[in-house]
Amino acid sequence: MMKAAIYYGKNDIRVEDKPMPVVGPADVLVRNLRGGICGTDINIVKVGQGDMGISLGSEFGHEMVGEVVEIGSDVASEIHIGMRVGINPITAKKVGRRKSLECSGFSQYVLVEEAQLDYNLYEIDPSVPAEVASLIEPMSVGRHGAFSADPKPEDRIVVMGAGPIGLLAAASLIAEGMKQVCVVDIDEWRLAKAAGLGALTVNTSATTLEEGLAAHYGTVNVYGVEVPNVDVFIDAAGAPVLFEKIMKIVKPQARISIIAVYKTEVPISLQQVMSKEVQVKGSSGYTHEDFSKVVEHLTHFHHELSTLVTQVYKLDDIQEAFNTAIQAKGTVKVVVELT
Repeated sequence: MMKAAIYYGKNDIRVEDKPMPVVGPADVLVRNLRGGICGTDINIVKVGQGDMGISLGSEFGHEMVGEVVEIGSDVASEIHIGMRVGINPITAKKVGRRKSLECSGFSQYVLVEEAQLDYNLYEIDPSVPAEVASLIEPMSVGRHGAFSADPKPEDRIVVMGAGPIGLLAAASLIAEGMKQVCVVDIDEWRLAKAAGLGALTVNTSATTLEEGLAAHYGTVNVYGVEVPNVDVFIDAAGAPVLFEKIMKIVKPQARISIIAVYKTEVPISLQQVMSKEVQVKGSSGYTHEDFSKVVEHLTHFHHELSTLVTQVYKLDDIQEAFNTAIQAKGTVKVVVELT
């Protein structure tokens, strides 16, 4: 038997004994070390419905790192017992993305079906602390959003929002050599986390967006109006008022990537998009390249990334962990220890 967190509804998570997964010929069993709490998990637990991606009575969690403990007879020999691995929840089960939020990230053991290295399992050097290694999935989300905008080393890049995905998007840019990355938020504590990664910051509770960005990057004249000289906006905030502000101050041929999950419709000026030739692109999920690059960042940038793991709870205390994550006071990434 193993212990697993089960979702039962609004603020109702229970740790129960479950049968160990049965390993098929093409499968791998991973002993889970750490599982991260995602914003999607938080929203579902706050609402308590069973039709938002996690069914009532299900194991759940999709940000995880563990060690291989059992290997099916048909699995390639490059996967070995004791290997430290991050798991891609979208490809970990044959059912695919539809059930990726139920990937057992808060269970002591995870069955990876049709296991393949660099497809659903990604090897992570054991020198990377397990808490940091558990960032592999959300950092891949952040990287995918950041690099959807095709950033160049010389670009002036602004990340809107210093939540976990925004900070990890900024971290991925900085880890890949971008020198002019700025993070915008209203929370000075979170902006200090961004500064610790090597980012510039703007606190829009203390200055306007355009003034703060102009102070860092200068301005360009657009149709007789001075606007901040920003090449790329990465929207990880999901605040309609901020997006409308971006569209008012964006310069010609700038790129905007949207990672944030918007809960309401946002009006957009297509006249602005047309006249300024602005590129607006959505970003969802990640690719093999994102996971591979993030594995490199976990190895070479893990000291900086370690500051983003702000709380670690035992599995038996997972409801308290969710309470802390929901309150979002002095938190970036809350992680659950499964050992």
